[in-house]
Amino acid sequence: MYLIVGASGYLGRYCVKNVLQHTEEKVLATYCQRCKPTFFHPRVEWCPLDVCDAAALQSLSDRVDESTKIIYLAAFHHPDQVEEFPEKAWLINIVALAQAVHLFRRAGCFYYSSTDTVYGEGSKDRKFKEEDPCSPVNLYGKHKALAEHICLTKGLNVVRFPFIFGPSLVEGHPHFFDRIKADLEAGKPVEMFSDSYRSTLSFDQCAFYLVSLIERFGSCPEKIVNIAGDDVMSKYDAALALAEKYRLDSSPIQPVSVKQNTGIFKARRAASCTLDNHKLKQLLNLTEIHLTI
Repeated sequence: MYLIVGASGYLGRYCVKNVLQHTEEKVLATYCQRCKPTFFHPRVEWCPLDVCDAAALQSLSDRVDESTKIIYLAAFHHPDQVEEFPEKAWLINIVALAQAVHLFRRAGCFYYSSTDTVYGEGSKDRKFKEEDPCSPVNLYGKHKALAEHICLTKGLNVVRFPFIFGPSLVEGHPHFFDRIKADLEAGKPVEMFSDSYRSTLSFDQCAFYLVSLIERFGSCPEKIVNIAGDDVMSKYDAALALAEKYRLDSSPIQPVSVKQNTGIFKARRAASCTLDNHKLKQLLNLTEIHLTI
C-alpha cells in the first residue's frame, strides 16, 4: 500500500495517478479539509488529515506496516506566506514532519518531498549536485533543509524537485500553467522571467520518476536524489514550450527581467538554481530527461 500524505495537492494528485498507472498497489491518500477531492477510484481511499493533529497522525500510523510505501508531500510551501506566518509554517513543516517520521517508523520506505530551494543561489552554468552544501536564501528553504535533516537522520529518503510546470488535476484549483494557457488562448499578454533558470519538469514526470524509484528500490540506497531534467530553462522558455504544445500564438509572451522586478515577492528568491540529475539517471538507467508537457 502507498500512503501519500498531502495527496490532494498538485504533485500529490499526479503521484496518485502514477501509482495507479504503474503499480497494482492500493493508495491511502490524505487531504486537508479545504481541498476535498472529487476524484474516485476503487484502489484509492481518501482520508482527511490535519498533519498538525497529533491524535489524527497517531490513528493513521496504526495502518502503517512494513509493506507501506510513504510519500510525504505535506508542507506550508509558499515562501511569502512562510515569512508572513512563521509559527504556522514551523508547526506544519517541522513539528508535524518530525511527528510523522516518528509515528510512521514501521513503514517499508519513506520519501520526503523537498525542493531545489535548499541549495540557494546558483547559476545557469553550474548544476547543484546532491552532495553540495545547502545555503537557502529564505525561511521556506531553511525549513525544507531542516526537515531533510530530520528525515536523513532517521535513514529516510529525500527527493529534491525543480520548478514543476504542468496542468492541474486538482478540481477548482488551476495551476500557474493553466492560467498562462488561459491567457494565451484569450490573446492576453503574459510576462515571464527570461533571466532566471531552473531544471524544469512536469508534475507527471516528477511523480513518475518518484514512483519509479520506490518501485525499483523501496528504500533507495542513495538517500538524496535530485529529480530534474537535463534542460536549463527560464520561465519564459517554459511558456514558449506550452504555447508550442497547444499550438497557441506565442507573441503575447513577453520576456521580463527578475533583476528588474525585485518587488514582486516578499521573500527573497534565488535568481537561478539548476540541478544535476546524473544520480537519478544512473538509478533508473536513463540517458536523457527532457520536459514533456
